[in-house]
Amino acid sequence: MDNGVWAFLAHPDETSPLPASGLLPDGVLRDDYPLPPRPWRPLTPDDYAFEYTLVRLPAIRTPRLRRYHDGHRP
Repeated sequence: MDNGVWAFLAHPDETSPLPASGLLPDGVLRDDYPLPPRPWRPLTPDDYAFEYTLVRLPAIRTPRLRRYHDGHRP
């Protein structure tokens, strides 16, 4: 997962790894991270990766997951 996406999901209001306090001396520049770009759509799992993981779970033999798997196959 991209670092910017992780930072947005974990700490959406934080722009810097450490909170700023006080003033910086003259000639010292801040090293803040820029705001991560917001996703233009909700994050969704890749269909192939989701099915690849789902079919390898032992719980796929349960009726509920089997119905889900069979109902969403292309």
